[in-house]
Amino acid sequence: MSLSGSWDEFVDAVREGLKRLAENTVQEAFDQAEADAMVFLQGSEQSLRRWGDALAQGKITKDDFEYLVGGQKDLAKMHALKAIGVTQARLERFRTGLISLVVSSAFDAIGL
Repeated sequence: MSLSGSWDEFVDAVREGLKRLAENTVQEAFDQAEADAMVFLQGSEQSLRRWGDALAQGKITKDDFEYLVGGQKDLAKMHALKAIGVTQARLERFRTGLISLVVSSAFDAIGL
């Protein structure tokens, strides 16, 4: 199984996990959190597909994948959340949670 072949399921899993993540970090701003997360996924799609497929093929390890996705954290700009005044500490918790959610959803989509 590959991440590219399971992309829609992967995105659905991230969206589902966002509900819980937003409740725990930015309760009042779910719509903005979802918008920022989707912008992040769209901007990272090519890299996530490439790395996920490499992981599924055994070319990289789970640790390698986590490291690569973690490197994308700075790309998660969270413009919508910043615009409504979410504090930097809460933005960072959301951003960190989003990266963890992306990694775990990718592992599930690949079947690891």
